[in-house]
Amino acid sequence: MRPDTAALARTLSAVGLKGIEIDDVASLGVVVRATPSNVHTVLRALKESEDGFEFLVDLFGIDTGDAVDVVYHLRSFGRDEDLYVKIDMDYGSDLKSVWEIFPAALMPERECAEMFGLTLSGHPNPKHLLLTKGSEPLLLKEHPIRTAEEVRNR
Repeated sequence: MRPDTAALARTLSAVGLKGIEIDDVASLGVVVRATPSNVHTVLRALKESEDGFEFLVDLFGIDTGDAVDVVYHLRSFGRDEDLYVKIDMDYGSDLKSVWEIFPAALMPERECAEMFGLTLSGHPNPKHLLLTKGSEPLLLKEHPIRTAEEVRNR
């Protein structure tokens, strides 16, 4: 099921967030567009609301070519609804951890920050998971893609 966008707007408005963009995308579902400065307030309000988006399913990034979209996929088990919260992060900017709101974010935050070249702050263990220090962020569009020949000749 899809969450009620009007109810979401009321929930976010109740905590002082006015003008938050909420879209119902046919192929994806309901998407809430937050900013890096208010994402903590948005996530906490959604978790503590009557709708109860209490579970973080996943956190991932997308390089759009202009910025990195960080996406939080939330689920309400009681209402059987999914919701996506997106924030635009400038390349190389500071991603503030949300692990205190959703402890399940601990590992995906580290992976997202590492693979997209973001700095992770407020995280209890911000070490790299997959790459060594000094490695280029592999999931940025500017990172060169190896040809099939290069892979074969390794």
